[in-house]
Amino acid sequence: MLSDNIRKYRKANNMSQDELAEKLQVTRQSVSLWETGQTQPSLDSIVALSKLFNVSTDDLLMDEQPESAAGVAPKTSEKPKKKNVAVIVICIVAVVIAAVVLVTVIFGHNGGFNLGIGGDTTPTVSSTVNGQTGTAVNTNTPLITPAPTDTPTLAPTPSLTPTLAPTPTPTPKPVKKDIYGYLKDFVVENGTLNGDYCYYSKSADNYGGYISEDFSLFYWGDTDTVEFCLHSVLNDEFSINFYLRVPKTHTGTYKYISSYYYRDTGEPLCEARGTIEAGKFTKKYPLTCSDYTGSSNQQDEFMEMSRVGICDLLECLENFIKVEHIKYSFEDFGFTKFW
Repeated sequence: MLSDNIRKYRKANNMSQDELAEKLQVTRQSVSLWETGQTQPSLDSIVALSKLFNVSTDDLLMDEQPESAAGVAPKTSEKPKKKNVAVIVICIVAVVIAAVVLVTVIFGHNGGFNLGIGGDTTPTVSSTVNGQTGTAVNTNTPLITPAPTDTPTLAPTPSLTPTLAPTPTPTPKPVKKDIYGYLKDFVVENGTLNGDYCYYSKSADNYGGYISEDFSLFYWGDTDTVEFCLHSVLNDEFSINFYLRVPKTHTGTYKYISSYYYRDTGEPLCEARGTIEAGKFTKKYPLTCSDYTGSSNQQDEFMEMSRVGICDLLECLENFIKVEHIKYSFEDFGFTKFW
């Protein structure tokens, strides 16, 4: 192949691709593409290569070349024959012309058919009647029927397969989180009814809390409120409760209440109310309040106590979701940064 011959003669002449490219005034990339067979050199480049390698263009174009110790392919007396397209074409044309001439000679005389080359196209027959020779029109069907010149063009058959428009992929609708409704049904079905409210309560140690605390879920029928509660008895006189109210529409914002109160009367000694953003709340998130009842001197201390209590409640809530196989995850509640 030409590509193999270029590489072989280049190496036989101790040339690099860069040196060969420089002599031919082409790029090294062109030489590389020639030798890998990805492109073919132009006719001028082939002539330049044959002169540079001191071989004929036929030798350069041959599929096989004998090896030469001197680096130049020697010419042999028995060279493989190479098909010449031009010679073949000339032979075909000559055969066609000879055939036309032969047909003209055979059928062009008066005693045969006139093919219409340089004369009348009507075929004639020579006959003798009563000793006189004459020419009559041949009424028989001619041996050669001329091909029709006007071939009707058939219209393309229309495709009967309908083109179907691509079916659009429906955009999935976001699933609405009805955490409030789910928890309301849970406490009604699994809890205890007590007057106008229903509650579901267990020791907090079932959900990772302290055994002295209770973790509860309340539904207050008179106010249609659902809230979690962590209840802790401090001593015979005081208790402290932490509430987290679940909104009817899930927004990730929860109201909280922390109440330090007298056990016998329920009157609060200190109480704080406010909101927390679930997506921002962490275990070290400072708790603020919008409403505070109690001694101002104790507010900072009570707010820190409230922050710890709300965190304990959330830890119990996370475990409650897992233990009770609640439909919604802790992240669904919105607490994504609590840990």
